Amino acid sequence: MKRSFTLVMLALAVQMMAYAQSFEFKYKGEVCADGSTVVINAETDMFGELACETNPSSDPDGGLLIVGKDGAYISGSAHLAILEHTFKAKTLQWCMGGLCVPIKDVAELDKTFEGTSIQVLLDAFTIRQEGHLLAKLDVTVGTESQSLYIEFSNGQQTSISSMTAAEGSAEVYDLSGRLVCSGADAAARQGLRSGVYVVKTSNQTRKIGVR
Repeated sequence: MKRSFTLVMLALAVQMMAYAQSFEFKYKGEVCADGSTVVINAETDMFGELACETNPSSDPDGGLLIVGKDGAYISGSAHLAILEHTFKAKTLQWCMGGLCVPIKDVAELDKTFEGTSIQVLLDAFTIRQEGHLLAKLDVTVGTESQSLYIEFSNGQQTSISSMTAAEGSAEVYDLSGRLVCSGADAAARQGLRSGVYVVKTSNQTRKIGVR
């Protein structure tokens, strides 16, 4: 009986370890939930140019990080997909792991990493017009996978189409609370009049402007 109880407890412990998170995303010291969005607004850099950086040179370890839980050493892979970007930047690059890869228009890139704390290092320098960028970062460590959305903004809100492409099905309400669109019907979303709407997805609720 005692042996059977021990085996059951061991099996439960192994199962709990299998579901335990081995890593997490952190931005400015705060943990980012799986599937959440980090919004970074354009700021003037040391050269007087507009820039968006996940890990600014003034505080690289205070930006966006992939961190092993309880300081654990981790190794894995990262997949970055640029879902949409509408601003013009002289330099748009992904430097995770130390090797900078330029991004042109819509791109998907892969990198491997290892360590206890890894800087994501997505940069847009010398931004020349209003716009936004939406990227999805998928990270896998062992059998565990998590995702994070990264939004760069320079005076332009993320469109409903790009948000729902990232989040899946959504419900769109006007400011009076009336449901005007539901599901993932792109044609219906494109038919919306100019104005401000509330978009509800499985992960978040946000106000979105339509021009």
